[in-house]
Amino acid sequence: MINSDFSISEEDVQNFWDHGFLKLEKIFSDELVRHMKKISTSELAPPSDNYGLGFSKLKYDVGNDDPTILDLMGDSRFSAIMSKLTEQQLFFTQGLGFELEKNKSTGFPWHVGTQSFGFQRRQDAGYTIWTPLCDIVADGQRGGMKYVSKQLLSGEFVYQHINLLPGYMKSEAESGRDLTYEDFSVLKNSLLNSPQMTRLLDHFAVEDSFEPGDALIFDKYVLHRSVQLGEGPISSRLAYALRFSSIDARYDKGRVEALAYPRIAFNYDAGSEFNEKVSSQAGEPVYASPYFDGTREARTLYVADAPRNV
Repeated sequence: MINSDFSISEEDVQNFWDHGFLKLEKIFSDELVRHMKKISTSELAPPSDNYGLGFSKLKYDVGNDDPTILDLMGDSRFSAIMSKLTEQQLFFTQGLGFELEKNKSTGFPWHVGTQSFGFQRRQDAGYTIWTPLCDIVADGQRGGMKYVSKQLLSGEFVYQHINLLPGYMKSEAESGRDLTYEDFSVLKNSLLNSPQMTRLLDHFAVEDSFEPGDALIFDKYVLHRSVQLGEGPISSRLAYALRFSSIDARYDKGRVEALAYPRIAFNYDAGSEFNEKVSSQAGEPVYASPYFDGTREARTLYVADAPRNV
């Protein structure tokens, strides 16, 4: 699952805690990368509504119950590495796939994972491992991501901002204003993606190169955006992401309902009912949800029997 010679140092751990992200060089085996590519290729589809228009193809809930992906969660070395980095006991919640088409797709602008972590409270821990499934050359064809250190600017406030939008827009609509998707998009994205803010974030952002087997882990407060795939030999860039939550996370029904408003009002559908299905009771421990009955054990990253040297 993970390469036998992969390891992380104390310096890596400190960098992750300082900045919120860490490049994991050659963590995944060629076999696992091929499998991620296989399941992503078979399930991804062009966006059917306003959500994800920056991608040629995308899909949430890719490999959620896939035996190979669940085997990764049971890999003791992988669990030990994740525990060492996060100091949390985690469980796997969701897989996602994204494809960028050369010279066309723009991907997501600056954002944080308000949709993917919309089921949990703002203060609950959440993490992503993003794995590009082809070469990413930062000073060449590009097609990767940019991300900003939390030491410079944490994206936690974006979770608060997104929760303000439904109530405000409902009030505006009730007062007679004819709201459109463009109105919602400007309110949602302008905080981070005005021309001035984009230049500021881009100035301080990190953009790494990747080879197959490399991955990027980042926590849910790291501001990040897609980088367009430019001219070069690759016609499209495929990436697969794994989402993880702390087992202590609790269900935030108010946030889930807030995220549902633009889906209904503006055809802004992520194509996943995960947030609604994972629970219905405010404050319920997400890990204990009946949604995970049957796969809870397989999704959990246990560390008790993990080797000490990782």
